Amino acid sequence: MKPYERVIGISCKQLVDYCMDYLAGSLPAEERESFDGHLAYCPECVKFFHTYKKTPVVSREALSLEMPERVRGEVRDFLRQRYKNTP
Repeated sequence: MKPYERVIGISCKQLVDYCMDYLAGSLPAEERESFDGHLAYCPECVKFFHTYKKTPVVSREALSLEMPERVRGEVRDFLRQRYKNTP
């Protein structure tokens, strides 16, 4: 346990567990205050939380990318050729 966790009241693991509720606004006020306090003292959790908040955006962007038609054709041809050569 890190020294400030005793004062603040939540550990790094608890902070991770609270992330979804914190962002949804459903974390009770006392836990929200502890969450904010923990972030004020723990740079590792700040990095984690910023990454956690970006994950849905990055996921949506990755899923919206389309493979260029030329690449799609090359992959299709490669797989067809590979399938033909399978015993």
